[in-house]
Amino acid sequence: MSATREQIAETFERHVNSEGYSGTTLDAVARELRISKKTIYTHFDGKRDIYSHIVARQAQQEKRTLARSLAAIPTRAGRLEAFVLSVLEMGRAHIVKTGEDEWLSEYEIAADAFRKAQGDLLRELVQGGMDVEEFRTGDATLVEKMVVAMVVEYLVLVNSDPSYNRDEELVERICRFVI
Repeated sequence: MSATREQIAETFERHVNSEGYSGTTLDAVARELRISKKTIYTHFDGKRDIYSHIVARQAQQEKRTLARSLAAIPTRAGRLEAFVLSVLEMGRAHIVKTGEDEWLSEYEIAADAFRKAQGDLLRELVQGGMDVEEFRTGDATLVEKMVVAMVVEYLVLVNSDPSYNRDEELVERICRFVI
Protein backbone atom coordinates (compact mmCIF):
# COMPACT_ATOMS: atom_id res chain seq x y z
CA MET A 1 0.00 0.00 0.00
CA SER A 2 1.31 3.42 -0.89
CA ALA A 3 0.44 6.19 1.53
CA THR A 4 -0.08 9.77 0.53
CA ARG A 5 1.31 12.75 2.38
CA GLU A 6 -2.15 13.54 3.81
CA GLN A 7 -2.75 9.95 4.96
CA ILE A 8 0.53 10.04 6.83
CA ALA A 9 -0.32 13.42 8.36
CA GLU A 10 -3.83 12.31 9.39
CA THR A 11 -2.53 9.11 10.98
CA PHE A 12 0.23 11.01 12.76
CA GLU A 13 -2.32 13.56 14.03
CA ARG A 14 -4.57 10.80 15.40
CA HIS A 15 -1.60 9.35 17.28
CA VAL A 16 -0.65 12.77 18.67
CA ASN A 17 -4.24 13.29 19.84
CA SER A 18 -4.26 9.98 21.68
CA GLU A 19 -0.62 9.60 22.81
CA GLY A 20 0.80 13.13 22.66
CA TYR A 21 3.59 14.41 20.47
CA SER A 22 6.32 12.81 22.58
CA GLY A 23 4.56 9.44 22.61
CA THR A 24 3.96 9.34 18.88
CA THR A 25 6.51 7.42 16.83
CA LEU A 26 7.03 7.10 13.12
CA ASP A 27 7.22 3.33 13.64
CA ALA A 28 3.62 3.31 14.93
CA VAL A 29 2.42 5.46 12.04
CA ALA A 30 4.18 3.25 9.49
CA ARG A 31 2.81 0.11 11.14
CA GLU A 32 -0.77 1.44 11.06
CA LEU A 33 -0.50 2.45 7.41
CA ARG A 34 1.37 -0.77 6.53
CA ILE A 35 4.23 1.14 4.98
CA SER A 36 7.92 1.46 5.72
CA LYS A 37 9.41 4.40 7.57
CA LYS A 38 11.30 5.07 4.34
CA THR A 39 7.96 5.84 2.68
CA ILE A 40 7.22 8.40 5.40
CA TYR A 41 10.61 9.99 4.74
CA THR A 42 9.78 10.35 1.04
CA HIS A 43 6.96 12.70 2.05
CA PHE A 44 8.35 14.35 5.21
CA ASP A 45 11.74 15.07 6.75
CA GLY A 46 10.66 13.48 10.02
CA LYS A 47 8.34 13.74 12.99
CA ARG A 48 8.80 17.48 13.42
CA ASP A 49 8.06 18.13 9.74
CA ILE A 50 4.82 16.13 9.91
CA TYR A 51 3.71 17.97 13.04
CA SER A 52 4.60 21.30 11.48
CA HIS A 53 2.46 20.42 8.46
CA ILE A 54 -0.49 19.55 10.71
CA VAL A 55 -0.20 22.70 12.81
CA ALA A 56 0.19 24.90 9.73
CA ARG A 57 -2.97 23.40 8.25
CA GLN A 58 -4.89 24.00 11.49
CA ALA A 59 -3.51 27.55 11.77
CA GLN A 60 -4.70 28.36 8.24
CA GLN A 61 -8.21 27.14 9.09
CA GLU A 62 -8.21 29.23 12.28
CA LYS A 63 -6.96 32.23 10.31
CA ARG A 64 -9.87 32.03 7.85
CA THR A 65 -12.41 31.70 10.66
CA LEU A 66 -10.87 34.56 12.61
CA ALA A 67 -10.66 36.82 9.54
CA ARG A 68 -14.39 36.33 8.89
CA SER A 69 -15.32 37.18 12.48
CA LEU A 70 -13.04 40.25 12.57
CA ALA A 71 -14.52 41.66 9.36
CA ALA A 72 -17.80 42.33 11.18
CA ILE A 73 -16.12 44.64 13.74
CA PRO A 74 -16.30 48.27 12.56
CA THR A 75 -13.05 49.69 14.00
CA ARG A 76 -9.49 48.49 13.51
CA ALA A 77 -8.90 48.92 17.26
CA GLY A 78 -11.87 46.67 17.98
CA ARG A 79 -10.54 44.14 15.49
CA LEU A 80 -7.10 44.23 17.09
CA GLU A 81 -8.57 43.64 20.54
CA ALA A 82 -10.76 40.78 19.27
CA PHE A 83 -7.78 39.30 17.41
CA VAL A 84 -5.58 39.19 20.51
CA LEU A 85 -8.36 37.82 22.74
CA SER A 86 -9.17 35.12 20.19
CA VAL A 87 -5.53 34.08 19.86
CA LEU A 88 -5.18 33.94 23.64
CA GLU A 89 -8.30 31.79 23.85
CA MET A 90 -6.89 29.39 21.23
CA GLY A 91 -3.56 29.31 23.06
CA ARG A 92 -5.16 28.57 26.42
CA ALA A 93 -7.28 25.81 24.88
CA HIS A 94 -4.17 24.21 23.39
CA ILE A 95 -2.33 24.42 26.72
CA VAL A 96 -5.22 22.74 28.55
CA LYS A 97 -5.48 20.05 25.86
CA THR A 98 -1.79 19.17 25.80
CA GLY A 99 -0.56 19.79 29.34
CA GLU A 100 2.57 21.68 30.38
CA ASP A 101 5.31 19.25 29.38
CA GLU A 102 3.72 18.24 26.09
CA TRP A 103 3.04 21.91 25.23
CA LEU A 104 6.69 22.76 25.76
CA SER A 105 7.80 20.01 23.37
CA GLU A 106 5.35 21.32 20.74
CA TYR A 107 5.89 25.01 21.54
CA GLU A 108 8.49 25.88 18.96
CA ILE A 109 6.63 24.22 16.09
CA ALA A 110 3.26 25.66 17.09
CA ALA A 111 4.68 29.15 17.68
CA ASP A 112 6.23 29.12 14.20
CA ALA A 113 2.95 28.08 12.56
CA PHE A 114 1.13 30.77 14.56
CA ARG A 115 3.63 33.39 13.43
CA LYS A 116 3.12 32.41 9.80
CA ALA A 117 -0.67 32.17 9.76
CA GLN A 118 -1.84 34.66 12.35
CA GLY A 119 1.07 37.01 11.72
CA ASP A 120 -0.14 37.64 8.17
CA LEU A 121 -3.61 38.46 9.44
CA LEU A 122 -2.24 40.71 12.18
CA ARG A 123 0.06 42.54 9.75
CA GLU A 124 -2.86 43.15 7.37
CA LEU A 125 -4.94 44.45 10.28
CA VAL A 126 -2.14 46.76 11.47
CA GLN A 127 -1.41 48.03 7.96
CA GLY A 128 -5.11 48.69 7.40
CA GLY A 129 -5.26 50.67 10.64
CA MET A 130 -2.22 52.67 9.60
CA ASP A 131 -3.68 53.31 6.14
CA VAL A 132 -6.85 54.86 7.57
CA GLU A 133 -4.81 56.65 10.28
CA GLU A 134 -6.55 54.82 13.13
CA PHE A 135 -3.12 53.45 14.20
CA ARG A 136 0.20 55.23 14.43
CA THR A 137 2.12 54.98 11.20
CA GLY A 138 5.25 52.88 10.99
CA ASP A 139 6.43 49.52 9.80
CA ALA A 140 3.50 47.08 10.02
CA THR A 141 5.85 44.10 9.84
CA LEU A 142 7.82 45.32 12.86
CA VAL A 143 4.60 45.92 14.82
CA GLU A 144 3.30 42.47 13.84
CA LYS A 145 6.51 40.76 14.98
CA MET A 146 6.51 42.62 18.31
CA VAL A 147 2.84 41.84 19.04
CA VAL A 148 3.32 38.18 18.13
CA ALA A 149 6.36 38.03 20.44
CA MET A 150 4.30 39.52 23.29
CA VAL A 151 1.50 37.00 22.77
CA VAL A 152 3.82 34.00 22.44
CA GLU A 153 5.83 34.93 25.56
CA TYR A 154 2.61 35.57 27.47
CA LEU A 155 1.44 32.06 26.56
CA VAL A 156 4.71 30.69 27.95
CA LEU A 157 3.72 32.30 31.27
CA VAL A 158 0.22 30.82 31.01
CA ASN A 159 1.67 27.39 30.27
CA SER A 160 3.79 27.46 33.42
CA ASP A 161 0.75 28.62 35.46
CA PRO A 162 -2.60 28.05 33.74
CA SER A 163 -4.37 30.12 36.40
CA TYR A 164 -2.32 33.17 35.34
CA ASN A 165 -4.83 35.46 33.70
CA ARG A 166 -3.77 38.97 32.77
CA ASP A 167 -5.37 38.73 29.31
CA GLU A 168 -7.16 42.09 29.56
CA GLU A 169 -3.97 43.81 30.67
CA LEU A 170 -2.05 42.30 27.77
CA VAL A 171 -4.72 43.41 25.29
CA GLU A 172 -4.72 46.92 26.76
CA ARG A 173 -0.93 47.17 26.52
CA ILE A 174 -0.87 45.86 22.96
CA CYS A 175 -3.58 48.33 21.94
CA ARG A 176 -1.66 51.22 23.55
CA PHE A 177 1.48 50.10 21.72
CA VAL A 178 -0.21 49.90 18.32
CA ILE A 179 -2.71 52.73 18.51
